[in-house]
Amino acid sequence: MPTAARTRRPVPQGLPLRLALAAALLAGCAPTAAAPESTRGTGRLVVAYEPARTAGERAARSFLQERRVLEDAAAYADARIALPRDVPLRAAGCAAPNPYWDEKTGRITYCYGFVPEARKVFAGLDTGGTPAERAAAVDEDVVGLSNGVLFHELGHALVDLYDLPVTGREEDAVDQLAVLLLASGDERHTDYAISTVNAWGALWKASEGGDPGVAAYSDVHSLDGQRFFDWACWLYGSDPRRFADAVDAEGNPDGVLPRDRAALCPAEYRRIASSWHTLLGPYLKQR
Repeated sequence: MPTAARTRRPVPQGLPLRLALAAALLAGCAPTAAAPESTRGTGRLVVAYEPARTAGERAARSFLQERRVLEDAAAYADARIALPRDVPLRAAGCAAPNPYWDEKTGRITYCYGFVPEARKVFAGLDTGGTPAERAAAVDEDVVGLSNGVLFHELGHALVDLYDLPVTGREEDAVDQLAVLLLASGDERHTDYAISTVNAWGALWKASEGGDPGVAAYSDVHSLDGQRFFDWACWLYGSDPRRFADAVDAEGNPDGVLPRDRAALCPAEYRRIASSWHTLLGPYLKQR
């Protein structure tokens, strides 16, 4: 099953996406002036680290702090979207590894257990180069996927904090916001989107050949394979020229997007960008 790949990662079948700047943040059909500070709120994401209880949690905490994963994600989001109040973004030990937004406590939690789980996903993808190069590639991808899931959880927070209307499944809507935030940034953040695409591709591959079961079909999230194709579609749609290698076309057998879906992706991206721009218009900061 093909994956999205950076040029540094030699994957026999892949999506060799070229990195470049994408569109302006959440740009709709036309630029819109930011709302006055008084109507936008002055809250921000406030990063904190809870004590690590095990050796694995201590290793994850050190990794997050050394790479400034939470701090950089918070600064990136805070420069673009205003919050009505400060929102804690904490790293902590959790019963399950997945990061989450808790409406009751009003905070986003990044679970220490997510780091080793993400490492497992990318260990099977980053197989080229020396051991040191492979380890560095895995670290980079863990940071990238972490940004993808943090902006996904930020989307949940924004829906609740601003009581934003959502038609369709909220999980899909906040996936779209995460793609928009990453695809509208610099090369590093576009790279983070590719890491997230790779992760969904790997999880889909791991589940191939079997019935995912009632729990997966009834879950609020789309299936891993659907999220893989959605993320790949939206990233391609953000700049079809730059991400042309994503399409399964004649002369490009490593492309992953079927041509029929790819033809719809630019309009799909414009629609979700315009929709989120409309929803967040009063809360966007001037750039």
